[in-house]
Amino acid sequence: MGVRIKRRNPDLLKDIVKNARNIDGRTLRVGVMEDGEIGMIAHVHEYGCDIRVTDKMRAYLSAVKGIHLKKSTTVIRIPERSFIRAGFNEHEAGWRQKASELINEAVTGNVPVDTMFDMLGLELAGKIQEFARDLKSPPNSSATKMLKGSSNPLVDTGRMIGAIKHEVD
Repeated sequence: MGVRIKRRNPDLLKDIVKNARNIDGRTLRVGVMEDGEIGMIAHVHEYGCDIRVTDKMRAYLSAVKGIHLKKSTTVIRIPERSFIRAGFNEHEAGWRQKASELINEAVTGNVPVDTMFDMLGLELAGKIQEFARDLKSPPNSSATKMLKGSSNPLVDTGRMIGAIKHEVD
């Protein structure tokens, strides 16, 4: 008695190779890709920043914002509040599992490659947005709370968190 093997899709191996080639060399980037004010604010929060206090700044903060710095204050420290790197790390296991599943679906032709990248990008961008929205530490200074009217360190207008997006190259 012989064994007979019937292939349902005789071109499956060719499709797998073709789809794998469509994935190879492509890049998924997630974060704040904007330049200008939003990009600068995101960078400052992600890595922290020291701002040298000038006489002009001291006068502005006092007259316009009602913030009176001590004469001994020469630097304003904005602490690192990594939301992109820490948000990625927080959700890495789940994201890697999702990526593995979707790559398998894309390679076998069940999901278009571009759709796979978009699904992964949207998933990760959403997780990083949630992480940034929920971040509480380090807290805002009392002066920042007064200026913003809230204590959530990374949420003011919502523009920075809304700028967390994905791009596929």
